[in-house]
Amino acid sequence: MGRALGVWCKNDEVMLALAENRTLLQDSHERLKAPALFEQTEGLRAVLDAVARVLAEVRPDVVRVLLPEQTYRGSYTSLAPRATLETLVRLAAANAELELELLHRNSARARVGMPRRGSFEDHIASVIPEPVGKYWAAGRRLAAVAAIAEEK
Repeated sequence: MGRALGVWCKNDEVMLALAENRTLLQDSHERLKAPALFEQTEGLRAVLDAVARVLAEVRPDVVRVLLPEQTYRGSYTSLAPRATLETLVRLAAANAELELELLHRNSARARVGMPRRGSFEDHIASVIPEPVGKYWAAGRRLAAVAAIAEEK
């Protein structure tokens, strides 16, 4: 048990949720905006630095990145920004010498006790009945599941 930072990446945002001993905590670090990553290379460094600052401030024992559905499909232009953000989070965790876990949804389901059938997102309320913080509907609830999905 310990502090876990759950991460869910969108095309232009990194959603964050912090948990300690499987309990979500209120934290000011709820999302990082990452606009126009591909328009300027220096944007990559800015995002990497922002993630590094968050990691230094929240001091998690582990960073868990929730992966997309296995059947996720899209064009390169729709997938690349998200994959880039996930890579920057991974690199920042590696630079900080933190444990990093890429969490498959089936593993997350099993760890938090979600049913196997049905939409992952439809079952979040069964394990986290009330939103903790902002941006819940924007995807932060996915980062929250990753944060509490500790191996037993």
